[in-house]
Amino acid sequence: MIVSRLALAALVVFANGCQVTTTHSPPGLADAVLLRSSAVRVWDVVEAASIAGFVVRFEEPGHNGRAWFSVRNPSSQEIGIVDVDGRAWRYRPHQREPEWLGSGTVAAGASRILGTGSDAKLVEVAIEAVAERVASDD
Repeated sequence: MIVSRLALAALVVFANGCQVTTTHSPPGLADAVLLRSSAVRVWDVVEAASIAGFVVRFEEPGHNGRAWFSVRNPSSQEIGIVDVDGRAWRYRPHQREPEWLGSGTVAAGASRILGTGSDAKLVEVAIEAVAERVASDD
């Protein structure tokens, strides 16, 4: 009887040792990385004499070369990005990860993200002009 009690106790101890518990939590403020960037250039995406959206180049201060292109609809909602290597991603509603659309030029990536044809052109405009246009739409 003592042997069976010891065997039962050993079984309980070893069974409890096999449990695995994992927890996931969002990064806290201490883990967050602050990324300061500035808009340095803006292009309208023009197709058939109408503005389909615009592209904003953001750069981090300094000379580290980190930059990316934010692709926005006419209401200034960011709907995708193109990195400096030409890789394009489009954000989809209710999806955690953006959809990769391919690689190429910034113009090609913006066209894929906005759903325009290959005849869409990038036309550089002043940052202030786009800011005023977006503010007047509100």
